[in-house]
Amino acid sequence: MNGRGINNYLRIVRTLAPIFAFVWLWLACFAPAVTRASASQVAAEGQQHGIAIPVLNYHSIGVEPGNTYVLHPDKFARQMDYLSAHHYTPLTLGDFARIIEKKQPSPERPVLLTFDDGYANNAEVAMPILQRHGFPATLFLSPGFIGQPGYLSWPQVQELSAAGWDIAPHSMTHPHLPQLSIEQQREEITESRRRIEQAIGKSADVFAHPYGEYNEDTLKILKEEEFRYAFTTKEGYASSNQSPYELSRIVVHGEDDFATWVQKLLYSGRRK
Repeated sequence: MNGRGINNYLRIVRTLAPIFAFVWLWLACFAPAVTRASASQVAAEGQQHGIAIPVLNYHSIGVEPGNTYVLHPDKFARQMDYLSAHHYTPLTLGDFARIIEKKQPSPERPVLLTFDDGYANNAEVAMPILQRHGFPATLFLSPGFIGQPGYLSWPQVQELSAAGWDIAPHSMTHPHLPQLSIEQQREEITESRRRIEQAIGKSADVFAHPYGEYNEDTLKILKEEEFRYAFTTKEGYASSNQSPYELSRIVVHGEDDFATWVQKLLYSGRRK
């Protein structure tokens, strides 16, 4: 560079120096405040939405084309493979409650696996698939179905409990609860709990509404009988911002393809 080039370079540096100084001063004074504001905003959004956990709702695992509540075993196995490959952590009911109540830190990708009604294939088909991955699950059982064709026996229920499944009540006979009197509802709810606790020797204080239906009487009974939580079939993640007796789930339909299932798992949390 010749003398003229050097002089031009120095003149440019002198011209830009005040601008550089201003930018440096702005960053020193205001950038931390901007960073703090962003962090506060994220924290506020976290408090607004609460702790949200996907709760998958299964029924029968078998082969029955045309029945939306029967999921083919191959589809179920593929879904469990996905959860394992993507590092999801299936929870016990105890884990779920402690995380929702902020008494236990949540894993990065929690999920609660639930089965309704009490089909025999839950033990014969679903349990071995889950055991390959070391996954726990929750069975919402209607004891009035026990021993009927296609449904679990009490020894199978006890086998599931011994394998790490949580067993919880789903009413005695799976009625439409809002169509019953408050005393009939109470009998359906409390008797199912009593029989389950007697059979497995463990507390069963979480409920799932049959058909996802309930009314104010149902909620009153659950509170009076000191149930901890109750699940609906409202689509979405279960959240700490929801009523403890009106928690959402993601119902898994037999006719859904794999991409639809993944989409529900990933995006249902936006609908609370």
